[in-house]
Amino acid sequence: MAPNHTSSHFSVMQIFSTLRAYLFLKLLVVIIQIVLIAPALCQASEIIIRLSGDINYPGDLSVLDKTIKLRKVCFLGVDVKGKIDKDFLKLISIKGIPEGSYKVVPPVPAEKWPVDRFVKNGALRLKIIAGSGLSILNSSAKKGIAIHGRDFYPILDGILKNKTMISFYNDQLFEGLKKNWGPLRISNWDMGRLADSWIKMNRVAIEWTVQVLKVVPQEIKSFCKPPITKRTLY
Repeated sequence: MAPNHTSSHFSVMQIFSTLRAYLFLKLLVVIIQIVLIAPALCQASEIIIRLSGDINYPGDLSVLDKTIKLRKVCFLGVDVKGKIDKDFLKLISIKGIPEGSYKVVPPVPAEKWPVDRFVKNGALRLKIIAGSGLSILNSSAKKGIAIHGRDFYPILDGILKNKTMISFYNDQLFEGLKKNWGPLRISNWDMGRLADSWIKMNRVAIEWTVQVLKVVPQEIKSFCKPPITKRTLY
């Protein structure tokens, strides 16, 4: 019986050794995933805003992820119809570009915004955290800048019961935005592109770095000025 007992004991020891090796290898794989793969998913992506100080061609926006890149979305100037904060464009034209580092933030409670994050037809809020632009924005009680499209009323759908008040609340949302932020307007088409890209970019954890830079007006004008179309003569 002794040999059988020894053989059984040896088999049990082999099973435990194999199980221990398997668990060790599994733990090693998990560690490798954390060290190598997780940083790749959470690596920083960039938002770059270039401002010129020209009230007609204020600047452009680039949102750059590892796989998705939205480059040089033009901000609209004072001659565009709809919601444009002309006072803010004049402010940075006179006092200077609010250069510095910013971060992506949700609406502040005082705005009474209907959604708690950036969505299509909403506003992408960027709060300044460092740089020479702090004094420029603080002088007008602005927390940072906000990227927006023409209208906000689609985000009121399902919230606003009295549809006749849409125009009123739409204006109220913009007034609240202007009070706390420096609004920069893009076209509705570009807002759709930005919102769609934003959803895809933020499916995994992303640490956004945001920079506002000064650029010469001519560089923005050469890119953002609509082409002159000429009628063909027959």
